[in-house]
Amino acid sequence: MIVDCHLHVGTREQWIPEGLALAADVADPETLEVLERNGSAGPSMLDYLRAQEVDVAVAIPCGRESVQEYTLDEAERSGGRLLPFVQYDPRAEPTACRRFADAIDRGARGLKVHPCSTQLPANDRSLYPLYAVAEERRIPVTIHVGSSVFPGAKLRYCDPLLVDEVACDFPDLTLICAHAGRGFWTDQVFNLTRMRPTVWMELSGLPAKRVPQYFPELDRVADRVLFGSDWPSSPPISRLAKEFRALPYPSSMIEDILWRNAARLFSLPTA
Repeated sequence: MIVDCHLHVGTREQWIPEGLALAADVADPETLEVLERNGSAGPSMLDYLRAQEVDVAVAIPCGRESVQEYTLDEAERSGGRLLPFVQYDPRAEPTACRRFADAIDRGARGLKVHPCSTQLPANDRSLYPLYAVAEERRIPVTIHVGSSVFPGAKLRYCDPLLVDEVACDFPDLTLICAHAGRGFWTDQVFNLTRMRPTVWMELSGLPAKRVPQYFPELDRVADRVLFGSDWPSSPPISRLAKEFRALPYPSSMIEDILWRNAARLFSLPTA
């Protein structure tokens, strides 16, 4: 199996232009064909995932709106292949908590927080009511903790120590560090994952061949590491999985990271 824990969905109208431009620079021809048809949305995207041997993917929004729930619609049409995450800016949406609870009732499987683009740090108290909902409903929060090349992204908001504060304040909330600190904070994210049992690492955007270099003791946290692509701004997902399977790790650890950990986290069927 392959479970991609970081995949973006949305029509061309919903995508930020910089995201489409980045995908055009790095994606494979099949991905570009999907984007040309209707962004990373609809049947063509699902056909692509089947061709890439991706069994399930976490569907993350790709826009800048204060409320991003269109992932729910994509997931409803996916036949269970997409696990929708939603995103809110509580500064602009006073009913964010109620909307989040309603989204969970519709099938939302997690919350996405993107501090460097919204310039809202992970520990901002305006996010705490959303975290309380996620903690109560037992669903994870994915927080972008890594570099970003998009214009206007302010990286100081991605410091893992801000995630640590959330982990302390919400001891039963599962927190996923997207991109595992790519760029500046790989050591910090690894140590945070090692010390905080509710913190997970997700490897999207990191070349597989560099993972052993960045995380020489990855085996110490292997039960809380997730595979992700950052598609469509990535090489083909099947190639990423193949490169990961070629790393000098025990086969059981590789399969844990590629799908078993995600299956456990999201209670996915494995037969």
